[in-house]
Amino acid sequence: KEIALAGVVTGVQEMTTKTGRHWGKFTMEDYSGTHEFALFGKDYEQFRPMMYPNYFLFVRGKIQPRPYGDNPELEFKILSMQQLAEVRDSVKEVHIQIPIEDITHDFVEEFSTHVRKSKGKTLLRLTVTDRTMGTSLNLYSKRYRVEMTQRLTEYLDQNEFKYSLS
Repeated sequence: KEIALAGVVTGVQEMTTKTGRHWGKFTMEDYSGTHEFALFGKDYEQFRPMMYPNYFLFVRGKIQPRPYGDNPELEFKILSMQQLAEVRDSVKEVHIQIPIEDITHDFVEEFSTHVRKSKGKTLLRLTVTDRTMGTSLNLYSKRYRVEMTQRLTEYLDQNEFKYSLS
């Protein structure tokens, strides 16, 4: 299973094994808790530049069985890591789900205003859902592209819209 998480690096330890190979651990914290990650070999070499206290990181990884030994335990294998500030620039589309009962004239005016104020390069996709009928309609805007600004994110969160970035 693939997982993505974001947080701040709160601690870093760089060490050497008995055989002289370098490895490191870093602790990352978000609003739900703290987790420590250990990196060895090529992973350590690849992600070492991101291992600094107070770096805000976006980490993608997957849960998989440990590749060595007979131990059936699972591990979190980091696939990519980037600074959180860079993630916003790499988003190609935003997908927003809107229940049909929320769509009123006032909503359309307010939503349009927020979209116009958030001009950018990200494709805007909407899914209008009708739970009572069990149907949905997928739409995208040819005219408007957005940037995931703090203002637009707060608007979506305040109105409890489900949205995803890709």
